[in-house]
Amino acid sequence: MLAAIHPDHALRRAAIARYGLGSRVHAGAFDGLVELASQISGCPIALVSIVREADQVFEASCGLDAAGSGLDASVCAHAILQDEMLEIGDLRADPRTADNPLVTDPDDPLLFYAGAQIRTPDGVPLGALCVLDRRPRRLGDAERRALRILADQVMQRLELHDAIRRQDMLRREVDHRVKNNLANVAVLARMASRSARSAETRETLAAVERRIQVMVELHSALHAEAEPGVDEAELDVPVYLGRVVDHLRGMAPRGVAIEAEFAPLRQVARQASALGVLVNEVTSNACRHGFPDGRAGRIVLRGAPEGASDYVLTCEDDGIGGVASEGPADPAGGLGLRIVEASASQLSGRLSQGPGERGWRTRVAFPVALA
Repeated sequence: MLAAIHPDHALRRAAIARYGLGSRVHAGAFDGLVELASQISGCPIALVSIVREADQVFEASCGLDAAGSGLDASVCAHAILQDEMLEIGDLRADPRTADNPLVTDPDDPLLFYAGAQIRTPDGVPLGALCVLDRRPRRLGDAERRALRILADQVMQRLELHDAIRRQDMLRREVDHRVKNNLANVAVLARMASRSARSAETRETLAAVERRIQVMVELHSALHAEAEPGVDEAELDVPVYLGRVVDHLRGMAPRGVAIEAEFAPLRQVARQASALGVLVNEVTSNACRHGFPDGRAGRIVLRGAPEGASDYVLTCEDDGIGGVASEGPADPAGGLGLRIVEASASQLSGRLSQGPGERGWRTRVAFPVALA
């Protein structure tokens, strides 16, 4: 006998969609609860069953190799119409279930059912945490109480998952707005730089734009990769640094080529940000001071693992840095060097700078967890 359509059908459908039920997003989340329900009740089968418009889907199952069933085989569709837990000691004797395919199966009939409704905080039933047996029986008071508690645990986990999802949506929206605001500031800096009369002002504004762009790319990477509920999301460092380098190529002097090759690495946002700042500062410094008066050349950035626990980032150019005893000049009063040093320190890295084979070379080795 098919169960009647629940009077709050529209609310149920909206709630099922809101919690992502039937979409595998909760795979494995309730396995321990159904196993516990089976052990406490002594029933061989336990399910977290969500009753949908045309079927029921099992978000978790113990003792039954099925992902769901039609409503003609759903006892939980009857359970959600009840105010209290539904327990049927002998499914053959109840008119609601006597013709249920699970009951009339000649090879393996199921004869007992007990289900505690899974209800939203507003009281909307989504389905039930149920147990089934192949023989008629009754649950004790303690077993019924335990089943009720486990069903409430299912709902609490669904609420937690939904809260994390909404928090993540809010964080992504904030990231998106921060990224757009930073991009707008970068555009304003670029416009001001173009109209500035002083070469020093133009260079300072250009440096501001480059530093802002590092943060813009960081927020883009966070928006693309961060997982719901993960505060310390790991980013694909080569992809992120590639975006930073692409921007630097667009601002490099004519005739100065920037090459980059980064071995695979994943780092949390704060570490990736430090790497982005490093790449920006050392490359910008090479562009400014290694290739004066329209001199052409090349800047090569590399990142690769070294030894058992280090990753090494290098920046080498073939400019005039190698012939300058004090290294490339920094007209910003050493700000660029201080930023490089601070970024290396944030990575717990070892920084070294000096003449390379042809120009100037910067090297930062820092510890990572290499696979």
